[in-house]
Amino acid sequence: MSKRFRTHLVAGALAVAGALASLSGVAAQTVKVGVIGQFTGPYALAGKQLRESIDAYVAQYGTKSGSQTIEFVYKDIGGSNPALAKSLAEQLIVKDGVSILTGFFLSPEAAAVAPVINETKTPSVLSVAASPPLLKMSPWFVRAGQNLWQPAIIQADFAADNGKKRAYIAVADYAPGHDVQEAFTKRFKERGGEIVAADRIPLNTVDFAAFAERIANAKPDIVATFLPNGAPAIGFFNALAARGVTKTAMIIGIAETDDPDLPSYNDNIIGVYTSIFYAGGLTNPENVALKKVMAEKFGANHAIGVNNVSPYDGIRLIYRMVEVQKGKFDPDAAMTAVKGFSWNSPSGPKQIDPDTREMIHNIYVRQVQKVDGKLTNVLVKTYEKVGVPKL
Repeated sequence: MSKRFRTHLVAGALAVAGALASLSGVAAQTVKVGVIGQFTGPYALAGKQLRESIDAYVAQYGTKSGSQTIEFVYKDIGGSNPALAKSLAEQLIVKDGVSILTGFFLSPEAAAVAPVINETKTPSVLSVAASPPLLKMSPWFVRAGQNLWQPAIIQADFAADNGKKRAYIAVADYAPGHDVQEAFTKRFKERGGEIVAADRIPLNTVDFAAFAERIANAKPDIVATFLPNGAPAIGFFNALAARGVTKTAMIIGIAETDDPDLPSYNDNIIGVYTSIFYAGGLTNPENVALKKVMAEKFGANHAIGVNNVSPYDGIRLIYRMVEVQKGKFDPDAAMTAVKGFSWNSPSGPKQIDPDTREMIHNIYVRQVQKVDGKLTNVLVKTYEKVGVPKL
């Protein structure tokens, strides 16, 4: 064997060894995902649903995507605390070495994190936060849930489609409520309707009688609402029922009667509509599979809510980001992979708008009815492929 041949042979062997080592490194790569959630405090139910969704997705699909393994690192905000959300994001990226962030139940948390992910180029999937301006704050945001304008315009469309002309708007007095009021007002007027009056209800309100009285006196044929789930929404709808408004006007909210909340209502809620991106009665294979795994993990009576489904879709987007990686995590490749991405979700067909990074999806109108003696959100109309309007 000549010296030159032996040299080439050794060089070739080293090259093969290096390639194998590189491939081994890719196979062993772990991508960490930071999860910023409300796991304690007043919004702990949302944190519970976030973790349930991640656990359900992992139970179905495992922890690998492509050649990479995914590891979730959880951090608790404990309440509405944008400053802490920003601090936790910095900690997750710098100390814990995460490549992707998710969670963000409340929009102010996401807004606070935007400067951090802009500086570090960290893709971040908004699981629930729905404020319309958020995605303009960072090119590294992508929304897994809804932009609040989407269900609000469907509230208006459904009212107009049913011949309603006189609307009273009642929303919680904070930014998301203002967003709903703006979108509903513009769309309803475009459809030929009139806004007879509007109330912005303080978040600390416990007695809704005065608001119900004003609504009853205005004699609207449609009342459009957006209030926090739980005690505020229950108190408000009970006040409307006490003044007879639920009998004289169509009432349409957004997610106030979500399936996990329905057991807390009495029969006063029967007939109320909501506009949202998920309906528990959907029979597509993905929803059937999600219900099955949720029942197996969390009990047969577990009720799936919208705050389960959008985080679940968020994990699908994260797996897509990781699937395209070829070694060291590439944030640009991750974002490119989800722009225009489409898939079938438990809530129906989904697509990420490649230009805005907003979700294009179905919005469902549900009505609370008594089915077999149980309060149930019954699907009454589907508005397909709803994007984000330009208001």
